[in-house]
Formats: sequence, C-alpha cells, structure tokens
Amino acid sequence: MTNLKQQMYKEFAQEGINQLIEEYKRKYKPKKEDRFNYNGITYEIGPIKITDGIEFEISSKIPQEELSKKATLTTYFREVKKIISNAEKKPYSIDKENIIREISEDEKKERDYVKLRYVYLDNELYNNEEILKRSEEIIKNPQKHKIPEIYGINTLAGKLVVLSIKDAVYKKAKENMNDLISANEQVRKKFKKDGK
Repeated sequence: MTNLKQQMYKEFAQEGINQLIEEYKRKYKPKKEDRFNYNGITYEIGPIKITDGIEFEISSKIPQEELSKKATLTTYFREVKKIISNAEKKPYSIDKENIIREISEDEKKERDYVKLRYVYLDNELYNNEEILKRSEEIIKNPQKHKIPEIYGINTLAGKLVVLSIKDAVYKKAKENMNDLISANEQVRKKFKKDGK
C-alpha cells in the first residue's frame, strides 16, 4: 500500500508521461492508448509504478517483416540491447517479450518486442537545495511566479517537488524513448532486407 507522498509522486509522474505520450502522438502516427508509430515501428510508454523509485516501461515492436535472413529476432534484440546499454541512463532491465493475440478462432498474431524498464530515484528527479532556493525566490517575489494550487499539498516546497517530478519524468522518459528510437533505426538499417 502506498502512502500519500508516493501517491502524489505517482500522480505527477504520470502527468509527465501522459504529456509525452500526447506529444509523440501529435508528432508521429497515433495508435490506441499509450502507443504511437514512427517509421513503421510501434512504440509504447507504460504507466507509472512506485517501487524503489518511480518506474515505467517503454517498448518497441521488432520489425520482423523487414529483417533480412541473416537477422533473427534474437540478433535484432541483442543489437538494440547493446546500443541501449551504452546510453547515459541504463535501463533497470532490458527484455525481449513475445505477445500472441488471437484475432479469430483460426488466426493468431505473434509479435516480439524490446521492453526497457527504467527506475528513477528521488535524487534523479529533484534537488532539495534547488527546491529551497526556488521557494525563497518565490516568497520574495510571489507575483513573478505562478504556482498552481495542488489539492493535498499545502506547502510551497511540496508543490515545487511534485512539479519538478512531473517535468523530470517527462524529460527523462523522452530521452529514454529517443534512445530506443535511435537504436531501432541503427539496427534496422544493419539488418534490413535487400532492396528496401
């Protein structure tokens, strides 16, 4: 069971994720729910979870129909994993997931995905000293800064913390997704069928 602090962190972190999903859906081809399509590959950003920190997953479909014979789904996954493992923020886990969906009684759709799980700790999302400094600036000159009312949070510092979490999650998830998009583009060029 989560406490009030965790619930507020989750709520504002999810707002950051939702903002990013909507941005990608406007920029690229929108799909259902929390997915979008870029250059023929479907990407997904999962919901926020509270674990040891703020956790979320991003994933991308492996473009198996365009891979050459020398590339298996596993080799494609390994190449993406190698690139992502060298990113500035390394995922907590990198997995290959197989999803089978029944389209009808006689037809099934099978797809493989690269799934990355990220966990961000509090100190990666906000800095207490910066929160205090910003609080002091706002107190000295309140008409210069607009801080929204946030139900359940009475202190200025508390409001600044959750707003910082929202912004940081948005920025970090965007960096993570852009790393995944870039990795997919590099690997698909390497393993693309001839003539495409």
